[in-house]
Amino acid sequence: MFNSIFNNYLAAISGFQKRVLLALLVIPCLLIASPVDAQKIKTSLLLPKTEGLAKVIYDDVVAGIASHPALDISIIRLGKKSTHESVEAQIQDQHSQLVIAVGNKSYRLGKKLQTDAIVIAGGISGKPNGIPTVSLTGDPEPTLKALKRLAPHIKDIRLVYSDAVNGWWYRRATKVGAAMGIKVIGYNAEDLKQGVKLYEQLLDDALAKESAVWIPLRSIVPSKTILPLLLEKAWKKKLAVVSNNPSHAKLGGLIALYPDHKKMGRQLAQFAYDHYSGNEQNLIVGTHHLRIAINLRTSSHIGLRLSAQDRESFDKVYPQQR
Repeated sequence: MFNSIFNNYLAAISGFQKRVLLALLVIPCLLIASPVDAQKIKTSLLLPKTEGLAKVIYDDVVAGIASHPALDISIIRLGKKSTHESVEAQIQDQHSQLVIAVGNKSYRLGKKLQTDAIVIAGGISGKPNGIPTVSLTGDPEPTLKALKRLAPHIKDIRLVYSDAVNGWWYRRATKVGAAMGIKVIGYNAEDLKQGVKLYEQLLDDALAKESAVWIPLRSIVPSKTILPLLLEKAWKKKLAVVSNNPSHAKLGGLIALYPDHKKMGRQLAQFAYDHYSGNEQNLIVGTHHLRIAINLRTSSHIGLRLSAQDRESFDKVYPQQR
């Protein structure tokens, strides 16, 4: 009876009215079949077994990854006896289409996997070997923006890097810096001995009130080797020292930008999803969401005047306020 009434109604209305009615009937059907209800991507998450502060950090990263609506996450904890064969078996049992390896240990195992699943790495400090990666190293853009806001008089920022270790990051920094009016000057070192000499040259070349010095998170010269000399000479020349390690700001650097781990997890999940979907071509990107630590004693020493509002915008302030 309903069909008869509906057909009589269609016969009585105009062609335009019919098209509007059919559209109103079809659209909800399309919405019901939309990607929102599509099957999630089965994803194995490789994590090292950790305790204490390291576990807190990894838990934040996991929370960020798990928040992605398109991923169905299963966690594989890596212990001392974990092998790539045992992990491959777990991935197969989970029918995973995507594998996300978080941290250096997970990455080293992940690159050995023989699996049809797409493997993505995140939270590693080194240069990946063919695996698409979200690096623990911060993307240069937030750091340069922070420097520009705090010290707009800075014309150049200098750093020692190794093309083999972090050349990708240096090239990204030069591009971003040029767009902001900050010249990024790199000193390419092939080994530790040359790197130390280039730091000395960098400090001689840097100009007071015009130059800043950047200590990369990943460097051919370990920061503990060069940091005392660098901070001493930078203090004497009133140079701003920028880092990706908050302990450097505590020891006398001007600012340090370091990852917001939960947001890094979200970025990693989206990066993995985009690679799985064929929408991402970059093999390596830096972490975009960064927190900021500042040393107010250093900022005052080099002539920066910060308002109370400025000070409240930082995540860590040194020396620590009582």
